Amino acid sequence: MQQRHRVVIKAKSRGFFGLLLGLAILLGWTTAANAASGMDMLHHFFQSTHTITARFSQEVANHDGQIVKKASGSLWISRPGQFRWDYSGANGQTIVSNGSKVWLYEPALQQVTVQPLGKALGSTPAALIAGNDDLSQRFDISDLGTKNQLHWLLLRPKNGQDQGFTSLRLGFNQAGILQEMRMEDAFQQETILHFTHIEINHAIPAKEFQFTAPAGVDVLSQ
Repeated sequence: MQQRHRVVIKAKSRGFFGLLLGLAILLGWTTAANAASGMDMLHHFFQSTHTITARFSQEVANHDGQIVKKASGSLWISRPGQFRWDYSGANGQTIVSNGSKVWLYEPALQQVTVQPLGKALGSTPAALIAGNDDLSQRFDISDLGTKNQLHWLLLRPKNGQDQGFTSLRLGFNQAGILQEMRMEDAFQQETILHFTHIEINHAIPAKEFQFTAPAGVDVLSQ
């Protein structure tokens, strides 16, 4: 089945603390990306992408390359700073940021953890998607060229480790869509994110970035 990418142009966890994020991940660009370098694609994302919705699948592989965990769900992002990640399934989680606070809701534990946005982003790669950071200030960025029909960029933290990972690879398809994201940590564990059904720069209801804890749920502030 052909993957669908619809672009709308307008005027404009535990598991969470190991992931979010990310990403970044996502990129919608339907201009002549075939002639663009990976650096051009990355720059274009931060210059022109304001909102993103997508579905994602997530895999975690150990140092031997064996998949030890899988998850999937949907995400909404409004840059800068607002996002929502919904993980499906019995052990699903919801992570919501309104631009100043982040809520991590874990229904199985009947608890919500609340953090300031800056503190939460410090342990996840979500800032790469929702933030306005100049990545070149924090990362050494290399263009890896094309492999398996994706154009890859490698980001290595200048301080050795950043956002909980030691390296980050971003894979863009020929249309300039960020389709895959791979994060490796100090234990050589890799988190792999795949993005589909991507839509950019269309209106997202403000309610997606608000969260009210259900009755009877413990609320923990950090």
